[in-house]
Amino acid sequence: MNRRKPQKRFAVVPNEEGLDVRVAVLRKAANRAVASAVSQSDGNGEALRQPAVMAFAAGYLAGFARHQGLQHGVDAEHDMPQLIAMLGHEAPAGLQPALAALAFSPRSADFARARLAAADHHADAGYLTGQFESLCGSRKLLGLAAEVWGKPDAAPRYLTACDTAADRMQTHGPTASLRFDQAERTVISAAFSPSAE
Repeated sequence: MNRRKPQKRFAVVPNEEGLDVRVAVLRKAANRAVASAVSQSDGNGEALRQPAVMAFAAGYLAGFARHQGLQHGVDAEHDMPQLIAMLGHEAPAGLQPALAALAFSPRSADFARARLAAADHHADAGYLTGQFESLCGSRKLLGLAAEVWGKPDAAPRYLTACDTAADRMQTHGPTASLRFDQAERTVISAAFSPSAE
């Protein structure tokens, strides 16, 4: 069997003289998170401004940016207010109030992907989803959330889409466990259930 070595990939973090590397990484992570969110809307973030989706979208941005930072060895959970401030500066104006309202506290239970939980359960589901989508490399889960929100079958449809995104990556890492675990699925299901509004 002919197996080629995977190509080496290098990540560049734009930095200014005298600027802390951690800040430069968080700035790049915030830019990538906002770009992912806007690419899933109508180009200016209008679809993300639906009242039911705003808290989810704000959590998504924080989660996506947190995972992007982890790829450069910076965990934004150690200074979430700084990341949220950067996201607020970069995000579409309609999402800024939802970002300003984000608050995080330590999780009561042990979660594999996140030590912190967003105070709002919609934002917490978005936070988990943002990290998950950054990990899987898909760019559709935020847009799908806006599409299925409030529908009776929203939670199962959404979790199926998440599993599909994870399974695509599973071929590259067969031993990795990328799907949401049971605790994460519970958070997502609670946020998408009609009674959660």
